[in-house]
Order: sequence, then structure tokens, then C-alpha cells
Amino acid sequence: MKLQRFFVNERLLEGEEVQINDVDFVHQIFHVFRKRVGSEIILLDNFGFEFLSEIKGLSKKEVNVKILNKKYVENICKNEVILFASLIKKDKFEWVLEKCTELGVSKFIPIISERSEKKGLNIERARKIIKEASEQSERGLMPEICEPISLEDVLVDLNCEAIALHLSGERFDSSKLNNISKLGLFVGPEGGWGENDIELFKKSNVELITLGSQVLRAETASVAACAKLLL
Repeated sequence: MKLQRFFVNERLLEGEEVQINDVDFVHQIFHVFRKRVGSEIILLDNFGFEFLSEIKGLSKKEVNVKILNKKYVENICKNEVILFASLIKKDKFEWVLEKCTELGVSKFIPIISERSEKKGLNIERARKIIKEASEQSERGLMPEICEPISLEDVLVDLNCEAIALHLSGERFDSSKLNNISKLGLFVGPEGGWGENDIELFKKSNVELITLGSQVLRAETASVAACAKLLL
């Protein structure tokens, strides 16, 4: 039987007991999964380790667990992909966060570009979606998500090689990226990149690439490109 997995903030040491009073965690254990004393679960420390644990005590306010053993999580991507995704409609952007977390994206940086209609993001809700997707896909590390930033500002301090999706770009060839350990991927909003955006990319030596002649929705493009890079 597959054991449920949970990222927690507590310090986890093999052989010790830990009290966890995080409201969301307790709710999941008590109400969603209806665990009982003696049930086994897997806790994750977000440093690449998982801990097989047994529930020793349970109430509506806290869960007491004993750490049985510790092991390294094998499901960690060797290549780091940072997704610079322009903000789009809430449900579509949240879908991008969920699916690209499952694919193995290391970091999300929401972008406000020339044609962005949406400017804000509920960062706490975004972190919750990423956390749940990381647990479901058995990741050992959760991707980071940053506060939204303008395209111009993020390009000023870009510290990785990067590509941007655009129909006018060169045909995407993932084999050229095999030796790049850290890559930034820029995906535009619903209306695509504006002329000013394209000029900013050129000045920052960000190569324009295309996935083909099909015109993809912003959320589809993010998932398709990340799949090519990470799978």
C-alpha cells in the first residue's frame, strides 16, 4: 500500500519522536486521510530525505510521530529548470504550477511582461499547490516560488543561460541543452510577448526558440517545453 507523503518544517531525526501541530498537516492526517495511532506515513524535510514514521499520538490539534528510518530520495532532477512564466488567469497559472512541479521544475518566477493582464498572485496559495503537487509526485525537494517581478527587472540580474518561447524563434532542439545544468525558460502571457519584451531578450542574449508552427496557449506551452527539457 502506498504511504502518504508530507513535507514538514520540523527537525527530523531517526529514532526520535516529533510533535507536529501544523494546522494543514493535522487536518490532512485527522480528517482527509483518517489516520489512526499505529498508521505509517512518510515525512519529508525538503533537503532530499524522506523519513518513514509511525503515528504514536493523534488529536485535533497535533500529531505525535516516531521516526523509524531515513533515506535519500532518488526522485531529484539533475538538471535545474527555472520557469519564468508570465502571469495568466488564476486557474490556468495554478495548473502550470501543479503540472510543472510534477515534471520537475526547480523554481518558479512569475513574470509581468508587456501584455500581461494579470499583475498579482496569491503566493501562499501558490506554495500550497506546489507542496501538494510535490508530495503527490514523490519529489524530494519542493520547487521555490518567488513574488512576481517585471521582465525588465528579472533580466537585469539573470544568472543562468535562458531561452524564451516565441513563434519566430529557432526550432527547439533539446539535445543542444544536454550540457547545461541550469536553464531559464521564459513563457509569455495569453497575448504573447510584446515588441519591447523581444528587444529586452535580444539585449540580454536570451535566445528565442519555438516548439513548432502550432500556436499554443500559454499554459500548454509551459508544460510542453518543461516536459521536453526534463523528461
